[in-house]
Amino acid sequence: MSGGIQLDGSRELAVLVKENPLLGRLLGRTIDAVNRLAGNLGASPTGELPSPPPVDAITVAGTLSGNVLTATGELLHAVHTHNVPLNRNIQYITEVDTTPNFTNPHPISVSTSRSVFATLPTNDSVGSQSSYYLRVTPQYFGGKPGRPTVYGGLQGPTAIKFSGTTNTTLLPSQSAGTAKPGQGGQGLGAVRSRGPVGGPKRAF
Repeated sequence: MSGGIQLDGSRELAVLVKENPLLGRLLGRTIDAVNRLAGNLGASPTGELPSPPPVDAITVAGTLSGNVLTATGELLHAVHTHNVPLNRNIQYITEVDTTPNFTNPHPISVSTSRSVFATLPTNDSVGSQSSYYLRVTPQYFGGKPGRPTVYGGLQGPTAIKFSGTTNTTLLPSQSAGTAKPGQGGQGLGAVRSRGPVGGPKRAF
């Protein structure tokens, strides 16, 4: 039987300990071991973990003027502040896009670290300077993603610009985890598994 998000022997284990103490104690230790393993992995043996609270704030290295931040060269250095109670194996999925609506979000970092380092091209392929927008989604391996935090806020995302010379237009995003291509803000995925993209494959 389950107790919250942990496996619990409940009344059945208490009865078993009385009727067969050795077997009861062994089963009790097994239940404890399963719960510890799940906790260390960031999962639950009885279902999905609750979504973690959103990240409190994002800081990006550079010079901020109005609602535009200019980074040095082409190095993106972002730090996520997350001061809520956390469990081991929390994951942070950081995405960037060249539109504030995140219609083509690219996951650039999937890590337990709250520090992000990435290199991004200053311009698109025709030499026009790109603006980047950044957000982060927290998630445990065994639960649904939390709500994304956008750098600058949902109502006015801050544009990030670089001061290098690289000309490259970002390719269409393939997202991360079980999310479909171009489907962002879902961390490692909102579902545990998905079917093939574009429908079932044909058999020949």
